Amino acid sequence: MKKTVIFILVALITCSALYITFKREFDQFNPLYEEQYVYAVVNEPGKKEGKNEWIRYRYNLTGYTGEGEKKKITFSSSKEQKPGIYVRVLAKGAYTKEWIIVEEKVVPENVLNQLRSD
Repeated sequence: MKKTVIFILVALITCSALYITFKREFDQFNPLYEEQYVYAVVNEPGKKEGKNEWIRYRYNLTGYTGEGEKKKITFSSSKEQKPGIYVRVLAKGAYTKEWIIVEEKVVPENVLNQLRSD
């Protein structure tokens, strides 16, 4: 009986640690999350990651869906993005499927107002 309880506890702790460590990758396959477009504005420099020719810039931003729902998004780029640009991210939970730079006129008006007030 003790061995079964210990085994279950170890399995739960291991699964929890893996989920916390690789949350973005798990969200990609999670059927409970749906893909959403999230709009955000790059307002600070990206965090530099990697070495030499493998440098990437990671951006952790707060954005809004077309319905005005606030979401935290993360994406990376091989080039540093200029502050003040607008991006549209296709997100599924914490996983970013794709992102593109968009013009201000493409961003929905209610989202634009929320981004300006932040």
